Amino acid sequence: MFYFGSGAISWSNKKQPTIALSNTKAEYRGATIVGCEVVWLQKLLSDLGQSMDAFVVIYCDNISSILLVNNPIYHARTKHIEVHYHFIRKEILIKEIDLIHVSVENQVAYIFTKALRIDKLKKF
Repeated sequence: MFYFGSGAISWSNKKQPTIALSNTKAEYRGATIVGCEVVWLQKLLSDLGQSMDAFVVIYCDNISSILLVNNPIYHARTKHIEVHYHFIRKEILIKEIDLIHVSVENQVAYIFTKALRIDKLKKF
């Protein structure tokens, strides 16, 4: 879900087109898909005459994915991740996007993907 000011301007909830063999790979792919949406929204806002002075923060609850994004060194265990999913690395390196860890207790995205207790629904 993307917010501009205090209002939601874009959101998505869909299955990934391929099956991930690990949580890290699934979260990494998800971060890349979100990164592509961020770039598109930035260009749209720019075309509408709205400037963005700050970089965009993406919250991720998988520490391994965050480490993989921030460490571009080749790892044998991640060689199966397709090259186009490494787009997120470039965006982080040029400081357009920042990927930050959020604990499971504070992951607002779960409202779209999990069955939550009533107290969590009210919190989010």
